[in-house]
Order: sequence, then structure tokens, then C-alpha cells
Amino acid sequence: MYAKFCVSRETANAFIRLFVNRRAYAIQAVCPLPNGTVPYYPVRDWKTKEPKLLDEGAVRMHLNGDITISLYAINPETQRSKWVAIDADFDGALESLFQLQWELKQDGVEAALEQSRRGGHLWIFGAEPLLASECRIYVYNLALRLGVPVKGGGLKEGIEVFPRQDRLGDGEFGNAIRAPLGVHRKTNRRYWFYEADLNPEAQLAYLDGLTKLTEAELRTFTQGMKLPEAYRPPVPAPYVPRNPSSQSTEFRILNYVRTTRKDSRNWWARCPSCAAAGRDRSGDNLSIQVKDPRLYKCWAGCTKEEIRAALGQPIRKRALA
Repeated sequence: MYAKFCVSRETANAFIRLFVNRRAYAIQAVCPLPNGTVPYYPVRDWKTKEPKLLDEGAVRMHLNGDITISLYAINPETQRSKWVAIDADFDGALESLFQLQWELKQDGVEAALEQSRRGGHLWIFGAEPLLASECRIYVYNLALRLGVPVKGGGLKEGIEVFPRQDRLGDGEFGNAIRAPLGVHRKTNRRYWFYEADLNPEAQLAYLDGLTKLTEAELRTFTQGMKLPEAYRPPVPAPYVPRNPSSQSTEFRILNYVRTTRKDSRNWWARCPSCAAAGRDRSGDNLSIQVKDPRLYKCWAGCTKEEIRAALGQPIRKRALA
């Protein structure tokens, strides 16, 4: 069982100074879904459906162990992030993170290694918010130079770098990562940084004392570099939903639901099956892939058959030959 704390406002504000670059956030569910996942749900105002802003009270609850939050790296108003988090959960993950940590130190960058459920997270902090695109160029090129596998570009396993995007468009959130020093609800454990005592105050004091990466240093490190071509985001093809009265027999769920928001990978909408059962009050249980809107998933566990039936568009069974 994890330890419970009662942190002060000062401790919560120390966490905010280090980690919070955007006030939108998500909360992890308390209980796993039937498939074993413990999803995060964006925190929204029930009436306006607008994202609720992360405040000192929510951070204190996270550090105390009452809730678990996740954070978005990029502030879309500036396209900058306060930190870079390198997530590794493959065979040999810790060895790769130690290698990156050592190499960063040769550049004068002190990175903090956090435990995780299956590997670790390596955190780099900026002296000021840094351009997400330049952070990604630095870490990707460093990892590939060292032979550290980077997920994507043909590899199914490797490190993942947060921020996951160079920039965000209007209404986009990017990818969130579990905020440090809280409780992972799947294991009911806290995962600490290695170099400090196991309490929030000591951990934050350790992180605050690390040498931070400056914008001038980052510009020097990335001079003449680009994001490796294999990891550049594809140019998205525009998608126009078809009129449901058209003669096409292909089912497109975007013709039948109203989306509530969009991020870099998905549209989000109220799940029709959940709505029929009186659930999904926040209106975002259903994700629909941007790159292929034929692919959709209810994060509360509804099947495609249940979703289609709720829309009055049941999946037709193929006749046996």
C-alpha cells in the first residue's frame, strides 16, 4: 500500500513551478476497466464542458495520494515546454536511460531518473520554457547517436519522448504523461526519483537543485540539426465526413456523432452506447482516429456492436458462403 501525505501549499506550488506548463489536466480512474487498463479522463466543467484548470488544491490531492493526475507538456500559446520526459519500458530500458543521463551530464545537463512500473522516466528541466520542437531535435539526435532505440520510425519498442509533438493547433492537447510523485492506480504504488528521500518535500528539493537547461545551451546543442526524417510527423490528409444519405455503404462514425474536442491523434465524442445507458457525462469516452476515422474505440469498454446498435446502424453479419 502506498504512503499517504499531507503536503503544504508551499510544496504544491514547488511542484507547479517545476512541472505545470499548462493548466489543463486529466485524472486517472481509481478502478481498472475490464481489460485491465486504468484510463485518464480530461477534467472538464460539467456545465460548460470546458477544461478545468489545474490548481493548487488538485496538486495537493495528487501529492497526498487522493487522486492521480497527468500533465500536458506543451503550452499551445507558446509551443514551449518546461520539461522533457523520456519514457522507457522495454527490455534494457534502465540501461538506456542511464546511458542518456550520463551523456546529458557531459553537456552540463542534469537529468533526474524516476522509477516506473516497467522501466523508468528520465526528466530534463528547462531554466525557462523551451521550444518543444528544439527539445525533440536534441533528444532524438542524442538517442540515435548513442544507439538508444526510439519508438517509431519502424521500431515497435524504444524510448518515447514527451513532448510528443513539435507544436499544437487550436483546441489540441497533445499527449499527457502521469505526473510524478503520485500514485499509479494500476499498481497502487508511488514511483520516486532515485536520488532523494521518499517524501514529496525531499523529492522536490532535489529536483529544484538540479542544473536546468537554458535556451541558449539548447540552441547550441541543436545548431545545424533537424528531427531525423523517420520521426517527422506525416502530413495529415484532410478528411471530409460523407453525407449519411449518400449511396456509399461504408460506415463512418463521424457522420453520426458530434465531436467535443480533437488532439493530435483522435477526435473525441460522447459514446452512443454509454449515453443510452446514462453514462459518459463528460462526453468524451469515444475516441476516433484522425488519420483513419473508420477506427474508433470506447474507453469505458463498450463494444463496436453496442455502439453501432445504439446508433441504429447495427453491424451486418456476412452471409456464409
